Amino acid sequence: MNERIKEMRKALKLSQTELGKAIGISDAAVSKIESGINNPSESTIKLICATYNVDYRWLTTGQGEMFLPMDTDALVDKYLAGESELTKAIMKAFAKLPDEECDKWFEMLKRIKKEGV
Repeated sequence: MNERIKEMRKALKLSQTELGKAIGISDAAVSKIESGINNPSESTIKLICATYNVDYRWLTTGQGEMFLPMDTDALVDKYLAGESELTKAIMKAFAKLPDEECDKWFEMLKRIKKEGV
């Protein structure tokens, strides 16, 4: 599991300090876990999974995929808590667009910003 924590951290491009801060442990504790000196507590494992959408089964056994499938609606609700329902609905719809359509919208928004419309 220690190697998988390191693999997950690197996949997310996080430093040991950033990972530790996000889950409430020191960078030294992260280093000791990754090097196999210490094992993570069950609460640390669950925090990693909850914070980074990591599959618990993968983290603890190596089976399955590293990350759980993304629920974009839940992510929008989480990160836009306090925003209007209209804003959330727009972002949820935008998240479901194919990449080509997103690119078109981004270009249009850039043009509007530049022109001050």
